[in-house]
Amino acid sequence: MRNVAILTGPDTHLDHLGVLSAVLDIPLIVTDERNLLLSQEFYPDLKAQLMGLDELTMEHLACNYDTLFETGKFFAAQLKPFIQLLFGKTMRFVFCPHGNSDKGHSLGQHVDQDISLVYGDHLHDLLQKNGAAKQIRHIVRTGNYRYPYYLKHKPFFDALAQKKVFSRFQVEKPTILYAPTWNDRENPTSFFEHTDRIIQELSNSYNLLIKLHPFLIEDHPAHTYHIMARYEDHPGVVFLTDFPPIYPLLARCDLYLGDYSSIGYDFLAFDKPLYFFNHSAVSPLQTCGLTIPSEGASEKFLTSSIKECSTRFSEQRKKVYNHAFGKEISPELIRRQLISLKI
Repeated sequence: MRNVAILTGPDTHLDHLGVLSAVLDIPLIVTDERNLLLSQEFYPDLKAQLMGLDELTMEHLACNYDTLFETGKFFAAQLKPFIQLLFGKTMRFVFCPHGNSDKGHSLGQHVDQDISLVYGDHLHDLLQKNGAAKQIRHIVRTGNYRYPYYLKHKPFFDALAQKKVFSRFQVEKPTILYAPTWNDRENPTSFFEHTDRIIQELSNSYNLLIKLHPFLIEDHPAHTYHIMARYEDHPGVVFLTDFPPIYPLLARCDLYLGDYSSIGYDFLAFDKPLYFFNHSAVSPLQTCGLTIPSEGASEKFLTSSIKECSTRFSEQRKKVYNHAFGKEISPELIRRQLISLKI
């Protein structure tokens, strides 16, 4: 079978679909030059190539490939029936998730899918709960293939993180990773409300690494860049873009601060303190740490609570991580599961 992965989404998906492509040793097609350059810089073992959307015609796909791996849930629904009608070919589609989602509403509005990958029980249960599983022909578990991939290439990734990220801090301090989500229909971002206050209250004692969701910039460019510009010369603040791999960042950070970003689930691998801004919905992730009080994430609050947050929630963090990702699954076993589906 001729397998290929196609990435049309943001660069952060390189750390999901790109890593999966490297792990399974299949080529990855990217549709813009920036993602090609990022893939070459951060994932040198990835077989990436650039093709424009105008080149990825249905005829080209039907004639050259049998199975497409992708990260957009509408990809298969839009292409599969037309390829079958026009070329008489039943093409297989494999959906690769890009994070452990807590967005049950969006999953409830699912479309028909051929094969969907899930990390572990968390995503699987969410698909079942929202009825989306009824629209998926096959579900394949992968475990957390991204963390072992980081460990396998740890010296390479850690050196990149030091050079491109952590060397930008002027003073060595404990580092907070602040990872706000974007404003989707279900969960609001904390970025616009809390960023100024976080920097003002915490930057004396902590370095702040702010990992921006790409849709924050895409949907609110003026507001987002305005906030970034205010702190571009701050010695203890780094707004991070153009750095797809997440695990080398998490390995260096001392605590996590966020809202609904799936990066929080990745951070569980390190069993470090997590803090959350309070929202009405409570996810499994938010049982793994402390909620920021209404008066804000002050230095006093973090200092007085970090020991409690480190120890009290350790077992819960391990429990939720195991539920989210399950046991590690070898690339060979993932391949065998897919082969059993005639891929």
